[in-house]
Amino acid sequence: MSAPPKARLTWRSILLGLLLIPPNCYWIVQMERVRKGPYVTSISLFANALFVLVLLALVNAAIARRYPKRALSPAELLVTYSMVALASGLCGMDFVQVLMQIIGHAAFFARPENAWADLILPHLPKWLTVQDTEALKGYYSGYSSLYQWSNLRAWMVPALAWTGFAAVLLWIMLCMNVVFRQQWMARERLTFPIVVLPLELVTPGLPLFRNRLMWAGFVPAFVISLLNGLALFYPSLPHLNVGQYDFLQRILRTKPWYAVGWTPVTFYPFCIGLCFLLPVDLLFSCWFFYFYWKAQKVISNAMAWDATPRFPFIDQQVFGALIGLAIALLWTSRGYLREVWLAAQGKPSEVSNSQDAVSYRSALISIGVGVVLLVLFCRLAGMSWGIAIGFMLLYLLISFVVTRIRAELGPPVHDFHGVSPDVMIPSALGTVGARPQDLSMISLLYWFNRAYRSHPMPVQMEGLKMAQMTSLDSRGMVKALVLAGIVGMVASIWAFLHLGYSLGTAGKFWSGYSYGTQIFGRLQSQITAPVPPQMMERWAMLFGLVCCTGLSAMRVRYLWWPFHPIGYTISGSWSMNLVWMPTLIAWVLKGSILKWGGLRLYRTLLPFFLGLILGDIMMGCLWSLIGIALGVETYSFWGA
Repeated sequence: MSAPPKARLTWRSILLGLLLIPPNCYWIVQMERVRKGPYVTSISLFANALFVLVLLALVNAAIARRYPKRALSPAELLVTYSMVALASGLCGMDFVQVLMQIIGHAAFFARPENAWADLILPHLPKWLTVQDTEALKGYYSGYSSLYQWSNLRAWMVPALAWTGFAAVLLWIMLCMNVVFRQQWMARERLTFPIVVLPLELVTPGLPLFRNRLMWAGFVPAFVISLLNGLALFYPSLPHLNVGQYDFLQRILRTKPWYAVGWTPVTFYPFCIGLCFLLPVDLLFSCWFFYFYWKAQKVISNAMAWDATPRFPFIDQQVFGALIGLAIALLWTSRGYLREVWLAAQGKPSEVSNSQDAVSYRSALISIGVGVVLLVLFCRLAGMSWGIAIGFMLLYLLISFVVTRIRAELGPPVHDFHGVSPDVMIPSALGTVGARPQDLSMISLLYWFNRAYRSHPMPVQMEGLKMAQMTSLDSRGMVKALVLAGIVGMVASIWAFLHLGYSLGTAGKFWSGYSYGTQIFGRLQSQITAPVPPQMMERWAMLFGLVCCTGLSAMRVRYLWWPFHPIGYTISGSWSMNLVWMPTLIAWVLKGSILKWGGLRLYRTLLPFFLGLILGDIMMGCLWSLIGIALGVETYSFWGA
């Protein structure tokens, strides 16, 4: 029996995606920078992209009833959704938003008291930063316009340079996804939990919306968000606090227990719904290791070990765990990678991607050439060869692990604050004798290394997975993602500049320039007060690597082993503070359902939890649109 024909890319789905990207980027900057949330790109399932998909699906269903031939197919809807999602990641909290807060900051805020004009500005490439203070005045103060030639000219070269850098970086990520696509989708059959709801929303006839259990989850989540939003306007109405409430710090006030630190309890409905999609063993590992890290803090305080700053070096342990996880993943994939290498050479192989837009040969060459281009870019900006190569390889290794985490387990958050190469390289090597050009360029690369919440590589892989699930020719999805990457970068930069010159990033923007303060304050300290290599931090990295490698080995060897190395890795992230309780709730619920009702009961109840996600996100996004339209503060259903 022959396979069903592949669906082909249509220009109407591409055009629809391209038309939606600029207003979508404008919306994101409004939510996450102009206003105080919701921070839609700090969660794995971008709420704004899901909101757009729901509206498209509803409109498309109405068209299908009357004009069936004019309706978009599931594949077309997912192409548009994937384009919007990728552009959202680029415009997110940990990508272009950071870039736009740092490339003009040093020049505009240089003062005699901070000596940035002598310490920092000489080492910042003029073609990567904006140093025209007259053009920056309107950007930071507002009441101006981007659309003046003097302003456009000041931003043109840096914007084009960083867009070109991002285009190469995105292409490398896409080629890495092409290389591992068959291994993860066909051989290991990873579940890709984040695509479950989008796939349900594009099913012809929208059966999810006819499921009563979905509405049983949707209505309470929607009502909670509705009531909390109305309570801002009418304080007499009840407010149902599902957000951050830290009762532990109120109770634990004596030594060493107060070292547990910030431990908020949350009951975000959408987060409980997302966590329900995770495997039970990962749910257990997430909350278990979250308290493992807390226990380290308490024990360190009791033993007075925390007299050493930053002890017990949790960020360094997590960084080591990420490297350990990467090593374990590459080792277990060695057989597959050997077959890929043979196929790339044109030799007999068990794998073939002749139907893909990018062959294995082209993908491997593109990865190699792309890395060389990125290193040359950094070298032209003043970075030394060794630092540039190490930085880029470490970043791509972390990107690979983040993508695997999303593909296999789909956690609702994966921020990894403070574990990026821009932190770990100076920590491991020290800054004594470091070249200011290296430190300055590392600081500029902070814009895509601050954290990994809105990372584009997992979005690309999920787009390829949805193409497979809807029988879309992967060539079409690759083309759509390439276009979305370029247009998304340009639209993200435009949205930030447009709103910046109108409102002022140092005025009406919420935290509109704080990232610049963070990164250049750190750079000033590195130059004026250099430190030697931190041996204890190196040992912490090694300890995290050994622990994660050991957990991976135990998991492969013993099926009953309950501790997941990914749970160990992501539980040390800052965002786990916000989701440990939803993770615990989902673990209890899903474990009980599978124990007493099996997969059948799980599949029956799944629409209820999808409804929790939809109800919370739909009303939350509606509140943000109402706030933008009326110019008022509205309820944020998710704070990060």
